[in-house]
Amino acid sequence: QVLSLFRKLLRTQKTVFERDVELQSRVSLEIRTKFKERANAPEHQIEDFIKEGEETDAFLRENVVQAEYNPQTGNYTQKLRPDHAWEGDITGRPLEEDRQPNK
Repeated sequence: QVLSLFRKLLRTQKTVFERDVELQSRVSLEIRTKFKERANAPEHQIEDFIKEGEETDAFLRENVVQAEYNPQTGNYTQKLRPDHAWEGDITGRPLEEDRQPNK
């Protein structure tokens, strides 16, 4: 279960930070460091560490969006993934399927 979580976190960081190789390296190192620090943790703490890792994975997948600056337009572009956790569009309005038809 611990090894599975380790691999899952590494895959998630690769997906979330796919356009930023430097950040991928730093996050990978942080994941490896945390797992090494906790390698000899008492059995009763492992469940808490697994829960923390699962929460971290969910947070990264659902809340982190990478934006890239486009110097030609002066705007930022972003690539949203299906697992982003948000309701409505970025203005807070509901999504089309949630809107009531005009009368």
